[in-house]
Amino acid sequence: MENIQFFCLNYKNEKRKQNMEKRFEQVDINCKFIQGVDFVDDRIVKHSELLNDGIKRVWSCMYGHLDMLNDFYYNTNKEYGIFCEDDIYIHKNFKNYLPRICLDFNTLNLDVLLLGYLLQCKPNDSKVQQLFPIHPLPISRSPFTYHSFPDDVWGAQMYMLSRKHAKYLLDKYMYGYAEMSIKSNNEIPFSADWTLTKEGKRALISPILAVEDNSSVYQDIGQRVFHKECFDAHYEKDFFII
Repeated sequence: MENIQFFCLNYKNEKRKQNMEKRFEQVDINCKFIQGVDFVDDRIVKHSELLNDGIKRVWSCMYGHLDMLNDFYYNTNKEYGIFCEDDIYIHKNFKNYLPRICLDFNTLNLDVLLLGYLLQCKPNDSKVQQLFPIHPLPISRSPFTYHSFPDDVWGAQMYMLSRKHAKYLLDKYMYGYAEMSIKSNNEIPFSADWTLTKEGKRALISPILAVEDNSSVYQDIGQRVFHKECFDAHYEKDFFII
């Protein structure tokens, strides 16, 4: 734990913050909470005439994630950062698993590892396993498998970055990229799902260690169904702190 710093993004929702504080306390993990980015933030205001409310929300979330990365890189000397959103259940054995996860992360020479994600089945399910090839580990007896994943796997619920890769992402996305993305259709959208979880050598972990807690409300019925199916595929009440 001495080489890892946890961060949680919370935007003006005290109930969610209190829920996450209790969950981290129960697994004995110290997590720093980062305040989200308001629409009146200068980084959004200066382009507000070009942005609708939907894009402002995406930018707000992305800048919030970047602020977590910035705090990690410039205000700690930790080797790994684990970053999450404020609507997740956490695996009860998370802290005990951390040394093994760090070992596997280094062994596989990863830049980013998804500890939580949106997937309607497990990655080793026979129906989809060809889309999620396993990264082989030379060291045996890991309780986890690590899988490559296609670009259409979404979710920044919880992910782990190396210190080096956090700096790379900050250099690329913190300044100037958002503006460039609205001036060109050729750029990847300024969104955490499209960028922070997709760059570098990447993998997702199985079994999953963080799942959405179903506190988010989706107006679109398709989104509601999708998120519920993702939850049902991975949540097991005996394994998660609620």
